[in-house]
Amino acid sequence: MTQELDKLLARWVRVGAMYNIASARKTPDIEVLLVDTARLLPGFSRLLPMTVTWLSLYCRLVCRHRLIHMVNELSDQTQVATLGMLLDMVRQINSMDHFNLIIRQCKSLSQPKPLFDIDRQSPKLVDMAQQTTCETGQTWGLWCQPVLLKPDAIRPLPWIMDKNPSYQMRAIFGGNLRASILVMLATDPGVGQSESALARACCATRKAVREALDHLEFCRLVACQVTGNFRRIKLLN
Repeated sequence: MTQELDKLLARWVRVGAMYNIASARKTPDIEVLLVDTARLLPGFSRLLPMTVTWLSLYCRLVCRHRLIHMVNELSDQTQVATLGMLLDMVRQINSMDHFNLIIRQCKSLSQPKPLFDIDRQSPKLVDMAQQTTCETGQTWGLWCQPVLLKPDAIRPLPWIMDKNPSYQMRAIFGGNLRASILVMLATDPGVGQSESALARACCATRKAVREALDHLEFCRLVACQVTGNFRRIKLLN
């Protein structure tokens, strides 16, 4: 197991996945965690059922507009397709539209292959992966068997929120545009230089961002200051 994978699993432990490894000391950034998971998943098959199970339970903690922005920044097509496949599996399990915007931004692979590195090691294994793949894996060009959920290996929400109290606003706003705005301002204050900059970062219209900001300002979570033609936004402590 590589050091990078160890660190990834430690972050998953911090958010409630029961891997046999010590927890990360800091609260993970969920969207970054998902992007990193999509990159490392081919090398560690146990990530697939645990990630899909966690997302099926706690998808509303994911800031979808922020994740769309991250997907648009990715250049690795396998990573993009893997993330799309993960979210598509969750959509099918939950029959929810939470991830639809992100799934539409992801593209399947034009040249299909086995999802996991171990299944790419010989023509026989490649053929077996293709023959046994689930429908979702076939759709995304990443052959893998159907996922068996592991709810008993994921901790309950109260435990997760107790360990990661900063997720409260994610939960309150259900991962919607307001949640993305709050997380983006916390991680990159520069996006608050104008409504336009924030709209670009959120992959949303200025009208939608303005309406979200009005609500957040009403809730005393952000402050908006008009300077010339710009409306600057900052978090309130």
